[in-house]
Amino acid sequence: MPFRKLLSAKIHRATVTGADLEYEGSITIPPELMEAAGIVPYESIQIWNVTRGSRLETYAIEGVRGSSDICANGAAAHHVYPGDKVILATFAFYDRDDAATHCPRLIFVDDHNQIKHEGPEVAGPQRRAEPAGS
Repeated sequence: MPFRKLLSAKIHRATVTGADLEYEGSITIPPELMEAAGIVPYESIQIWNVTRGSRLETYAIEGVRGSSDICANGAAAHHVYPGDKVILATFAFYDRDDAATHCPRLIFVDDHNQIKHEGPEVAGPQRRAEPAGS
């Protein structure tokens, strides 16, 4: 039976707070965001840079609990800079039965990398209505 590669988790429009070229590699993500998205340390993760229009793949590492830091490390620091808006995405393989009912974990964050809400995604050119006073 063939497997399908589907979106497993997404942290949408996180703000990069640091870039450390001298670190070995990876992207540092607050553990609270990783837990909410179901991302585990050392999991392969794609970085889609909304600001620059580039994409790359690395692996996730946990940052400091209570921090809002998102830091590109190693070679990724050449492509992702503080202030950039990024989408962090993981994928997994699912068989046909699981794929039919799969629902990815979608985490939407504010400009300070705090969770605003969790999925679902709004399709097409629609905009999600912001609650009054936000």
